[in-house]
Amino acid sequence: MAYRIGCDVGGTFTDLCLFEVETGRSVFVKTPTTVGEQAIAVIEATKMAMGLAGIMPDELVGFSHGTTVATNAILERKGARTALLVTEGFRDLLIIGRQTRAHLYDQAARHPAPLVPRSLVFEVPERLGPDGAVRRALDEEALEAVAEELKREGVETVAVTFLHSYANAAHERRAAELLTRRLPDLKVSISSDVLAQPGEFERASTTVMNAYLMPPLKSYLGAISRRLDEIGVAAEPAIMQSSGGVMPIETASNAKAVHTCLSGPAAGMIGARSFAEAAGFGNVVTIDMGGTSFDVGLIQDGEILTRYEGAIEGFPIRVPMFDIITLGAGGGSIAEVDIGGLLKVGPESAGARPGPAAYGKGGERPTVTDANVVLGRLRAGRALGGGIVIDRDRAVRAIGTHVAEPLGISVEEAAAGILRIVNAAMVRGMRTVTVERGLDPRGFAAMAFGGAGPLHAVDLCAELGIETVIIPPSPGLLCAIGLLLAPWRHDETGVVGKIADAIPPSDLDALVAELGERVLTVADTDGIDRAAVALSPLLGLRYRGQGHEILVPLGRDGLDPAIEAFHAAHRQSFGYARRDEPVELVLLRMAGTGPAPSTTLPLPMIENDAEPLVAHTPLWIDGDVREVPVYDRTRLVPGSVLTGPLVVEQQDTTLIVGDQTLTVDRFGSLVIRMNSDG
Repeated sequence: MAYRIGCDVGGTFTDLCLFEVETGRSVFVKTPTTVGEQAIAVIEATKMAMGLAGIMPDELVGFSHGTTVATNAILERKGARTALLVTEGFRDLLIIGRQTRAHLYDQAARHPAPLVPRSLVFEVPERLGPDGAVRRALDEEALEAVAEELKREGVETVAVTFLHSYANAAHERRAAELLTRRLPDLKVSISSDVLAQPGEFERASTTVMNAYLMPPLKSYLGAISRRLDEIGVAAEPAIMQSSGGVMPIETASNAKAVHTCLSGPAAGMIGARSFAEAAGFGNVVTIDMGGTSFDVGLIQDGEILTRYEGAIEGFPIRVPMFDIITLGAGGGSIAEVDIGGLLKVGPESAGARPGPAAYGKGGERPTVTDANVVLGRLRAGRALGGGIVIDRDRAVRAIGTHVAEPLGISVEEAAAGILRIVNAAMVRGMRTVTVERGLDPRGFAAMAFGGAGPLHAVDLCAELGIETVIIPPSPGLLCAIGLLLAPWRHDETGVVGKIADAIPPSDLDALVAELGERVLTVADTDGIDRAAVALSPLLGLRYRGQGHEILVPLGRDGLDPAIEAFHAAHRQSFGYARRDEPVELVLLRMAGTGPAPSTTLPLPMIENDAEPLVAHTPLWIDGDVREVPVYDRTRLVPGSVLTGPLVVEQQDTTLIVGDQTLTVDRFGSLVIRMNSDG
């Protein structure tokens, strides 16, 4: 038998799935994240899973990992001491940025301080034109002086972003060569490798972020690799990218460090798509609620929406990433009454330490989890794993002291208010990915996962008119499951910058072939069979004079169908199309994906002979307390039909069902029809 592991580290819990490749039989482990040294929880979860499965380390043939190290390093400003080299005259590139403002009418709005202080930004005499022609040769003597300054300042990494280097990488490559020759321990990240496309500010920001993340990622991933080796695991870890594909650990530590920033949520989307497809749904809104955040994504016609531009903590980032909206609304989000007497929830979170008050780990401030406990949605005395047992008295005390008493209401009313506020924030996120993009949410099903997603899913979908809710098996560990299903992926970009009608088909074909070969060359390096790699070209199109492009697929029929698809996409996004306006082909993107590592879905064991009804519990419903049945999910066999209100419990989450009908499909997913008639 061969086994693989998928392990996702979140802000509160570390989730792991050990999967038998042929049968899909799986062992799941959920343990608190070891804050400050995440590798400890990863290794302990691995050993625990192998013990439960009764296997030896040498039986593991794969280990896929999603991590929050990159995101946390940016949020907490714990990356490397980084410098930036720019073309002479562009020293204040990161400070000036763009004219756009996140909060247009906020007179006190402030941009975050750059990851590289101005004192560590160095100008280098050189200049390239937009066509890549050398207008001023690289001053190598000036680089010698810069190297001395970098050494004196104790710089660990350098980002090099020269003007128009996307058209000609020669100056950046020569600068990197000279710097590493003088300073062998220095890590250098050049923009022509990280982001070879126009937009000097975004290119500089992304490259700086990559350089900033390289040392902490290398340290963390190196520790993971060493510790796995120490316990006898020979399988080399594969690291999840924000785009839903995995890459080797060496790549993640260097050239593509910035691609790991959303690795955990991306893995959840891979798992969601697989179970949605198995349940027969191609259009799905995904809602992933964990302990710290709430992530919303969209699957349309079986494809996960992907974008190539975003921001982390206000810093622009241009890498392929699943189009996921993240809100500070998780089970650990803290509730408080502000100075004006208004109840607020989040974005501050209790995290893994001390956690919600009900966890009994030292937390005293009320959280969303505590509100669920007070209202009976999480049963008192229930063991959650990692030594955590639900303590309702602590939750009541926290909400009473910090919310109910200041507002002069009962503890139950305060808890219900906390849930209404956090639900409203999450509904806004779901509207953003549907209504604000011209899509009717009623035409989508919802896939709820994460440890807290099923707790809130029915209420959220009722607000939006979504008629079907799907809860996959082990929803609290779906990101770990998604890691087991994620293929290898690599992306390349080529700049065009011409009116589409003026491009000879042979020129476009040549660029497609060139980018495809680049992808396949990386596949060769990473040990992926190039014959098994699927290449997907995308065109970045815009009307002449616009500042942003829309990506559409390039099919075998050439440019005309792609241009027609662009007009349609523009109309859907902006409400109009200008067919009489020239269309410009800005760039070509090539995504290469390997085959999925498994076509079998990881599934938990079902106790077919056991009675699923395990208890009755008081549950707060619309202002009244009702006694409702509690079912053990591991005992619900495919074909089971239940009518609410009810509670379904399992190791990693709890599902609350109102006056709806629940059916267990053949893959173990719970399908809830919001219409009470079923």
